[in-house]
Amino acid sequence: MPGTPHEVVLLAIRDNPELFAEVLRRVAGTDMPGPIDVVDSNVRFAASLETRPDLVVRTPNATSKWVIIELQNRKDESKCRSWPLAASVLLQRDGMGDVVVITASRSVAAWAKAAAHHHGERGTSLGLTPVILLLSKGHVEALLDPARPELALFAAWARCRGHGPEARRIANRAIELTEELPAPLREAQTRAILAVLNPRLVASFKEMAMDVDKIPETKASRALRLFFEERGKAEGKAQGKREALLAVLATRGLSPTKEERTSLDAITDLTVLDRCIQAAVTTTSVGVMLASAGTSHRDRAASPRAHKPRAVKNRSRRR
Repeated sequence: MPGTPHEVVLLAIRDNPELFAEVLRRVAGTDMPGPIDVVDSNVRFAASLETRPDLVVRTPNATSKWVIIELQNRKDESKCRSWPLAASVLLQRDGMGDVVVITASRSVAAWAKAAAHHHGERGTSLGLTPVILLLSKGHVEALLDPARPELALFAAWARCRGHGPEARRIANRAIELTEELPAPLREAQTRAILAVLNPRLVASFKEMAMDVDKIPETKASRALRLFFEERGKAEGKAQGKREALLAVLATRGLSPTKEERTSLDAITDLTVLDRCIQAAVTTTSVGVMLASAGTSHRDRAASPRAHKPRAVKNRSRRR
C-alpha cells in the first residue's frame, strides 16, 4: 500500500493540479495548457474489472484530453497490466491522452518505461510507454525556486527519503521557501513536507529546533521551532478534551471498543472533539456519538492525508 509521502504529494496535486503542469514544464520541458480539472480516478469498462490510477486530470482545451498521473518510487508489477487497461478505456471514450510517471528513482524510471510492454508467444505485441518525470538532483534544484515556493514539497518528496547531509540540506531549503507562502498555506505545506521526510530526519529537526540554547537560529530552525511549539499546544488541548470526553462516557457507563478508542485518539480537531463531548451527554453508544459528531471509525488525523476524488462510475456500453 502507498505510504504517507505518496498520499501527501497526490493531495497537493489534486488540490492544485497546476503544480503538476509546472513540474512537467521544468522536468520534461513540455507545456500542459490549462485549465486542468481533476476527475474520477476509477476507470471502469465492465462490472468485473476496475483499475484505479493515482490521479486522472483533464485538459479540455488541449489535444490530449486526459493525463493519468502515477507517483512511483517502487516497482509495482500490477501496473504492468493496469496502465494499459486504464489508458485503453480512456482512449476508447475520449481519444488519446498521456500516462505520466513521476519518480525520484533511476531504477524505477527504467522499469516503468518498459513495464507495460507485453508479447504473445506468436509475436503479438501490446505496449504502453509512459512519460517519465525523473526528479533527478538537477531537477530538484529547479524545484527549490523562491519564485514558486509551493514546488518545494516535490523536492522534499524526491530527495529526502534518507537522512544524510544532502537530504538535510534540501529539507532545510524546502522549509525556508515554505516560509514565503501566506500563513494558511505555510502551515499546510510545512505539515506536508514533514510528512514526506524520513522519520529520523524529522526527529533530528525537532530536536534541533527545540534546542533553545542554539545560537544563531536559522530561518528553517526558527520556522520548525514555532511549528512544533504550536503543534504541541494544539495536541495538549486535544488531549485534554479527549480525557474530558472519556470521563463523560465513563460516567454514563459507556466504554469505547478498541477500534472506537483508536478513532477517538486520532481526532485532533478541537471542534470535532467539542461535538463529541456534547453528543456523549445523551448518546446511546460510542458509535452513535461518533456518527452524530460528524466523524467515523476512519477518522481524520491532523497529519496531511490524500483522499481520492469521489467515484463517478463511467461504464462503456455493453456490445
